[in-house]
Amino acid sequence: MSVWAVSDLHLSLARPDRRDRFGARWGDHVAKLEAGWRAAVRPEDLVLIPGDVSMARNHRELQPDLRWLESMPGRKVLAPGNHDAWWNDLAKIRPLLRPSLRAVEGTAEVVAGVLVAGARSMAVPRVDDPNAPVDEKAVARTLAGLETALETASALRQGPEQPLILLWHFPPFDAYNRPGPWVESFERHGVSACLYGHLHIQSQWSRAVQGLRGNVRYQCVAADAVGFRPIRVAGV
Repeated sequence: MSVWAVSDLHLSLARPDRRDRFGARWGDHVAKLEAGWRAAVRPEDLVLIPGDVSMARNHRELQPDLRWLESMPGRKVLAPGNHDAWWNDLAKIRPLLRPSLRAVEGTAEVVAGVLVAGARSMAVPRVDDPNAPVDEKAVARTLAGLETALETASALRQGPEQPLILLWHFPPFDAYNRPGPWVESFERHGVSACLYGHLHIQSQWSRAVQGLRGNVRYQCVAADAVGFRPIRVAGV
């Protein structure tokens, strides 16, 4: 079995969205995703999707996107991103999911023998401007959700040698590669790999933290950054 990842699918099959307005590379992006996915992923594989799964505004619009995901090879684990307006509550999301789909938000699951945690993330608060306002309540909520997810993962973990993969939509570091307040939690709980997306500009990809930093391996898996095909999760 192989473990793959891709985020920022931005599916919108019920209400077509011209994503090529964000760049020519987004033209027919769902067809590119499907071709790349089917070429790489086998039915027994696992695909991790850290956010921006669908542009649907509600559960009704979401249905074609869920059917598309179900039709793709492999088992899939989803976590929320900032564009997942349909993701209102994990307890309400889970009954909608097809057999090959799982969802994590403030929790963790063992899927196909792989320990996966997920939490709702946010951008690193700006620290370069001392006068810039910081939403301390939002930071506290984000850290609380992360802590719950990682504590659940710790309870499920069969030992420190078992990899723990975290789905975290926003980059964990800022544009200057300074860590957000959550990175300390990643280290403390022994996260093995942190998968994130959200970045859609080539200059952002070149500066993003990738590879081993401290004891955690970071990997940007935004769909356009990885050529609209799932990429293998490094070190797993």
